[in-house]
Amino acid sequence: MQKQIKGMALILFGILLCCAEEGMNSIILHSFSDFPFSLVGLVLGCVGLFLVFKGPQDK
Repeated sequence: MQKQIKGMALILFGILLCCAEEGMNSIILHSFSDFPFSLVGLVLGCVGLFLVFKGPQDK
């Protein structure tokens, strides 16, 4: 259950990065203007999906 919650948090953070890419590039990183935040968000979302749908491990 704990890994599923972490996975959902990663998915939501990935969505946030994808949506805020334009604003973050123009305001925060004005000297390094074209950092691919949406690609980072996509990777984090994929890791989150893996954690959410991964079955429980045998102990």
